[in-house]
Amino acid sequence: MNLYEIVFSDNSTFSGGDLINTKWKEIPDKQIRSIFYALSLGDAIVLSGYNKYYHMVEIVTDLSGDKKGIKQLEFTYLIGKKENKCKIYKFNLRTGQIEIRIVDEKDKFIQSLNQKFWR
Repeated sequence: MNLYEIVFSDNSTFSGGDLINTKWKEIPDKQIRSIFYALSLGDAIVLSGYNKYYHMVEIVTDLSGDKKGIKQLEFTYLIGKKENKCKIYKFNLRTGQIEIRIVDEKDKFIQSLNQKFWR
């Protein structure tokens, strides 16, 4: 199963990859109508009606102990931006919990994102 499916305003579609290779950078430069995003527990969420979208996966590497040097997927983020507000969905890949926050576009976290990957 793909991580996400995108429907563009011209009704064409794009299938995302997986958590290791999301294919986010490969999304065509078209207006997105909706994103159908698969969750680890088998559910899905839909984001629609935003001007821009952002996705990233947070990976940590243990520096010591039994798992030293091993990369582990921690969180994935899906963000919708409309005007000057951003709705952040933060998915905990270990517990399945979802945290949702609405912040201003001047929020420190939003400003820290690589701006060229907004779609």
